[in-house]
Amino acid sequence: MNDIITIRAFRPQSDFASYRAYLEGHRAVLTDLGVMAVVKSKDDHEPPPDCVIVVAEHAEHGIVGGIRIEIAGASTKLPMQQALGTLEPRIDEAIGRLSEEGLGEVCGLWNSGLFAGRGVPLLLSEAAVSLVHQLGIRRLVCFVAHYTLRHALKVGFQLMDTLGDGGAFTYPIPRIKSFAMVIPDTLTLASAPGSWRQRILSLRCRPQQDRVEAPTGIPYAVRYRLQLDADPVSTAIYRHIAQHRAALRA
Repeated sequence: MNDIITIRAFRPQSDFASYRAYLEGHRAVLTDLGVMAVVKSKDDHEPPPDCVIVVAEHAEHGIVGGIRIEIAGASTKLPMQQALGTLEPRIDEAIGRLSEEGLGEVCGLWNSGLFAGRGVPLLLSEAAVSLVHQLGIRRLVCFVAHYTLRHALKVGFQLMDTLGDGGAFTYPIPRIKSFAMVIPDTLTLASAPGSWRQRILSLRCRPQQDRVEAPTGIPYAVRYRLQLDADPVSTAIYRHIAQHRAALRA
């Protein structure tokens, strides 16, 4: 087991070089898929105002994958809204309803061919969902292509079936079907399958940890570095989870 990757979270303003590397890797993947011309890209010099990046880094290959979290704001639209603005007239209303207790979107997921076949996109998805409580996000949306749908389902996303064709859209090109999805409650993560939910909660409780992963059967070491701020993770949120479970049993 010679391969080791680090999965870490950061804000673009604190590490602009890594942010640029994340963008370049994402654009390369979009170009290979033939969709770069129709997908709006982010400005190199002006990251979204409320954004967190999660990257997978390899000592030899550098950044081999990434994902980002954007927080909904009063003056900015989430990428899902921008993508579906002309396809789904109900999208702004749906996002508005979800925003009442804090809303974010996970987007921009990509994986380099240099580290393909190792399940890195799934690990990045888990990591992103695990840290949203640090951002005050109660609900989370995503707009994923059919080839990453399985990752979204494992980490707790459900179809927004009141939009499009049961949540499905032909986007951004005819040969790709994409899906609007939501995690209705990131606090309890009740929508995630049991074993996957436990993995995410483990990262939430201990955002700085090392473990051996083998999502596709090939083991390798992963160093998780997901604490965004210097303060230790508060355990108050877990007391809320326990109270929620007790209320469900009552």
